[in-house]
Amino acid sequence: MHKLNRFSLSCCAAGVLLAVTTSAHAVSVPINNPGFESGWDDWTDTDPSAISGESYSGNSSAKITGSAGRVEQTVSVDANTDYRLSVYVKGSGKIGAMVSGTEHSTTGGGSSFEEVAVEFNSGSATSVTLFAAYDGAEGRVDDFFLETTDGGVDPDPPVGNVDCTGVSDLAISSASDDGTNDGHVPANTIDGDLADSSRWSSDGNGKWISYDLGQLSKVNEIQALWYKGDSRSAYFDIDTSADNTNWTSVLVNGQSSGSSSSYETHALLESEARYVRITGYGNSSNTWNSIIETKIGGCTEGSTDPEPPAPGSLDPNLPPSGNFDLLDWSLGVPVDNNNDGKSDTIKDIELSGGYEHSDWFYTGSDGGMVFKAPIDAPKTSTNTSYTRSELREMLRRGDTSISTQGINDNNWVFSSYSSSDKSAAGGIDGELNATLKVDHVTTTGDTSQRGRVIIGQIHAKNDEPARLYYRLLPGHSKGSVYLAHEPGNGNSEQWYNMIGDRSSSASEPADGIALGEIFSYSIKVVANQLTVTIYRDGKADVVQSVDMSNSGYHDGTDQYMYFKAGVYNQNNTGDGNDYVQATFYSLSKTHDGYSY
Repeated sequence: MHKLNRFSLSCCAAGVLLAVTTSAHAVSVPINNPGFESGWDDWTDTDPSAISGESYSGNSSAKITGSAGRVEQTVSVDANTDYRLSVYVKGSGKIGAMVSGTEHSTTGGGSSFEEVAVEFNSGSATSVTLFAAYDGAEGRVDDFFLETTDGGVDPDPPVGNVDCTGVSDLAISSASDDGTNDGHVPANTIDGDLADSSRWSSDGNGKWISYDLGQLSKVNEIQALWYKGDSRSAYFDIDTSADNTNWTSVLVNGQSSGSSSSYETHALLESEARYVRITGYGNSSNTWNSIIETKIGGCTEGSTDPEPPAPGSLDPNLPPSGNFDLLDWSLGVPVDNNNDGKSDTIKDIELSGGYEHSDWFYTGSDGGMVFKAPIDAPKTSTNTSYTRSELREMLRRGDTSISTQGINDNNWVFSSYSSSDKSAAGGIDGELNATLKVDHVTTTGDTSQRGRVIIGQIHAKNDEPARLYYRLLPGHSKGSVYLAHEPGNGNSEQWYNMIGDRSSSASEPADGIALGEIFSYSIKVVANQLTVTIYRDGKADVVQSVDMSNSGYHDGTDQYMYFKAGVYNQNNTGDGNDYVQATFYSLSKTHDGYSY
């Protein structure tokens, strides 16, 4: 096993949907004395700044304590290349790069050192100046790191219905500002009305309008119809954010032409974002900021609509591993044949070699992969009281010399982790896609437990950043879907209703999912942003985003990650023969930095 900087793996029907794609290695750019271990050598510092003995790694960092404080270094780069600068910041700081006189920057930091990153394109420049500067309070910066982000080779598009090779208009779910408009409100800019009266207007330097895309997307341009755009130039900056808190600069010192009464296109530094903010600085005639209509271009990336297998592509005469690549998984089954007091695990090599069992893991008559877990069966471990028939991700692909635990080649981490953790892990960030139907849920036992089953998870060392539930209450024909996020720092679980309600006394959801109804889900993490999406033919996608910045999964406490998929029975009170069952028709996952 080896690691690359970009990798896409699709674990679908073998020979039908299986695809492995790698791209060229990202290239790191040499930075002299990146952690200030040699004091100010190779850096230009502007007071008030000093060398600090408090550091993220090594023995030193740079401390910046006043409004003029700044450190910078000029490095050589390739022209017309995408780069990512990352710096560890404690307290408060602005980091960025000056490229041909244009600043690309972002701010961040916290009570401990946190990774802060900004991306930019070098344009025609062959050198750029990297910097860190004061941002309202004392801050420390350490471990500057610069690398290319494009690698020169584009990976194949992910399996699914989203084509990211071109630019298309993204759906905008809402628009907002700080409330100081003159009565021409933000919603006017997304109503499709091109009349001058249907505009947003706000007077003053630094007034902003923000757009919510509803899900994470790749954003790379804005088309704006500026009010009086044929007689004056508007001045503005554009920033994007995944969480509406941490912002990345994607266009600085923007200016409209002053000679167009039509849409004007403004190219942006590509970023993955849910929110797009335009900050205005008046125009060539006065201090007003006014936009008639806005379009945002890019590609939906919050999740990829899983592509169900073509009819007949799954062979009902084969074991599950004949239709799905299962070497990347182990299987927890509801039986204890080795008498160790907990349910058995079918290891990756055995599972991929044709394992099946007619009671809890087998190929259905339509070729789907069937998971079944009865109430009366051995539990996974002493830490749970529920049974499961569930896959556990295993990036080691049969290499038993690699431990199943820890930050290593078997597990993955978030891109918000330290550079050393990301280097040690088998993958960075990730997305799990599945197409399935729930065949049966429990109907006996306590009302608080009837009908509920977990169908997909992200599991950490001890906790679960994501658990996706399906629940059908007795007497209902349509079930609900909801999400649980369990922080890794002991804070309370967070619950999110996606379709219907998770309550044991909830009304039947009018738009719920019936037993036997095929649907798809995506569970995706980028840095500390979790996005879960439910897809159904002929219906709007249902998207739930969770900001995990304060959930304790990026603090160096060995919080490794792995996906799980199948059925995890959430009823231990009913009749022993009662059970949960689901059939999966596709299963795929992707990670940055993973190959085999």
